[in-house]
Amino acid sequence: MDHAAGTGIIGAAFAVARSYQPNLLTRASRDQAIITGVTSAGAYGVFSAGDSLLGAIASRVSRTDEASSRARLIVAGATVAVSTGAALAFSWREHESSRRAVGRLVAQTAAAVSSASIVTTAANGRTPGLSRKSALAAAAVVGVGSWLSLKPWEQRPGSAVDSAMPGAIDVKGQYFLEDRAREVSPAQSAGIGLGVAALTYGFAHAESALTGALAKGATAVIGGEPQDHRMLGRMTSAALTVGSVWFAVVKVSALLSKGGGAVEPGMRTPPQAPEITGSPASGIEWAKVTREGARWLGMTLQPENIASVMGVDQAMQPIRVYASLDMTHDDEERARILLSEIDRTKALERKAFALFSPTGSGYVNYVASETFEYLMLGDCASAAIQYSVLPSALSLTRVPTGTAQTAMVMHGIAERLMAMPADQRPKLFLFGESLGSQVSQEMFRGTGTLGLEGTGIDAALWIGTPAATQWRGELWGTRSVAEPPAVGPGATYLPRNLMDWRALSAEERSQVQYLLLMNGDDPIPKFGAQVAWRKPDWLGPDDRRPFGAPHGTRWLPGMTVLTTFFDMQNALVPTPGIFSEGGHDYRDVLPQAISETWHLTATPDQMVRVNAALRQRELAWELYRDWTAALAKPADKIDGAKAKVLATASTYTGRTIDEAELHAIIDEGLQPR
Repeated sequence: MDHAAGTGIIGAAFAVARSYQPNLLTRASRDQAIITGVTSAGAYGVFSAGDSLLGAIASRVSRTDEASSRARLIVAGATVAVSTGAALAFSWREHESSRRAVGRLVAQTAAAVSSASIVTTAANGRTPGLSRKSALAAAAVVGVGSWLSLKPWEQRPGSAVDSAMPGAIDVKGQYFLEDRAREVSPAQSAGIGLGVAALTYGFAHAESALTGALAKGATAVIGGEPQDHRMLGRMTSAALTVGSVWFAVVKVSALLSKGGGAVEPGMRTPPQAPEITGSPASGIEWAKVTREGARWLGMTLQPENIASVMGVDQAMQPIRVYASLDMTHDDEERARILLSEIDRTKALERKAFALFSPTGSGYVNYVASETFEYLMLGDCASAAIQYSVLPSALSLTRVPTGTAQTAMVMHGIAERLMAMPADQRPKLFLFGESLGSQVSQEMFRGTGTLGLEGTGIDAALWIGTPAATQWRGELWGTRSVAEPPAVGPGATYLPRNLMDWRALSAEERSQVQYLLLMNGDDPIPKFGAQVAWRKPDWLGPDDRRPFGAPHGTRWLPGMTVLTTFFDMQNALVPTPGIFSEGGHDYRDVLPQAISETWHLTATPDQMVRVNAALRQRELAWELYRDWTAALAKPADKIDGAKAKVLATASTYTGRTIDEAELHAIIDEGLQPR
């Protein structure tokens, strides 16, 4: 085994040991295997390449094997000393510049590779070649030492809490604030991880072989030597790889777009109330409202539902209007369609109007919109405009479009409100979730809170704002995540977690008009490309990390961003009808947050009934859509599909559900009580 391979194995062992660090949320064995496999293969490549560079420098000093070993030690030792000094000089600071972060990363990488090279040289001894046993023994020592240095017995993911916390999930005596906590089987994850590492390493070798073949091809055409065209070959290889990946993404996006645009079997009957988009009175084709639009519009509360839950004699039919992506290919025209629906339904003549900014798929949070309708006794209007039908992770490039569309609608609303007598204008609210939070917040980029106030927005609530949102960053400024923030600037409040918000005094909370809620363990507000090369503020000194950040975890380039990516995939796996707190799930806190921030009053008893109704309706709608989808299957597959729905319903409720009870759950949740 050559020297570089030995150093690469040590780097891989180091990565394997660190890959088991906890992060924001728990993860399953498959997630752990991918993280371990990818990062160990990446570390092998970096460490072996770095060792080759050190060896090349050492070879210029001496030609004999023994002298070469001494030269390696000298070169590696000098590199460790210089790079360690540089890393200390560029020590981590919150809100540091990118230049400082990159400088420290380069220094730390050089120190790690050089240290591993010294270990390999020591394991090699005086023998000309490095034995496999020596390399593996050195790697084992480094791996175990690295793992023990992290004090794994003191580590815990950010979602871990004390048993006294309400809503915590019990997993073998440990408690987590997640929709679903997961466990890792070390043996299973290690086995799969080896396969992932081999596959990743194989891709790297394939790319290198393709580069060599292209370089030889260029030699045949242009002339010269293959090494002269190595760069050309690598650029061509990279272009082919990127092109292949892009082609795959386009195909997947097209496939998902079909699903996101199709109205489900159970939602194919348009609403009849004229106050809702897609009704006969609206003149808009129901098939074009897309899947999420049909769900939100079709789930609009009826006056009887509201009166029954709120304990009043009568309520009004709430207004819901929606402009979907399929209604037109022109963004400005889509905004005009929504404004036309607002005019048609006389939405601005209600006591309150809320503009909901949907997630990437077009989903509008029904817990938020239904709470709004309950507390307003139906005397309200809700509007939303869609900018994508794909999941948020595939809709990032649509944020500028979504922001522009939303701004058009807001300008149109402001213009209409200015033409109305001041005492007849409705209260104006804004709501955004996840990518929808970024879309609506970026309208005010560069304007601080004046943009909100100048637009006439009385109150706003955002949940799970993505880390890339610039407006939130402008408001946060240079504050430290180690300290609970004060209310401000203006009437905004940017808590690090729900505990910050709940810890405010009643007087402080009454001052908040614009609230940006986030769970401490929600990865959406923490994930970003910069986590790959810069230590994030939420992984600062362990004793200064806010609630929700992991304990005992150390940042590593590449690995932390990968684990946070998997946290995003696991952040929202809700059980219908059971509202949890943690990750990217905000259903449990939304009714209270909307009531307080939007100043929509209700009695304690009414809030209890609203919360119960929200849970019943969520479960009922989920089972209704699943059941109608099962009935729409081909005749030979209906029985199997129905059995699957009943099994799923049993899982949701924790008891055996038959067909009669399933229909009872649906009827109880959707019919007025």
